[in-house]
Amino acid sequence: MTASFTDTAATLAFAAIAIGSSLSLAAPQQTQDAAAAQTRIEIRIENHKVVGDNVIRLTEGQSVEMIWTTDAATELHIHGYDIRIDVSPDAPAKISFIAHATGRFVVTSHGFGDQHGHGHETLAYIEVYPD
Repeated sequence: MTASFTDTAATLAFAAIAIGSSLSLAAPQQTQDAAAAQTRIEIRIENHKVVGDNVIRLTEGQSVEMIWTTDAATELHIHGYDIRIDVSPDAPAKISFIAHATGRFVVTSHGFGDQHGHGHETLAYIEVYPD
């Protein structure tokens, strides 16, 4: 009876170690996968307009990092997400968020250069599609 108790105890100990090892290995992998899933988008503004396509397409739940550069200082506003950030030629702006709301959202400038804080120019659209 002692041998079978020892065998059972050894089996349980091995199982606990194996399960514990797999759980501890899984957690860092999930963290790395989440960080790798973030989409990085670079947007350049020149002469008060977005260079290239001014429609940014995302999927609901997508994690995104937007890097905005400009040739004139302005405040950017992503309507619907209520994100506001200043960007200038010497200080690009980084915006990170999760696209939780679906729809079409306008990105506006609140003035450029001397008009900073005044005016309301449409620069781009962010379209978030259901997952």
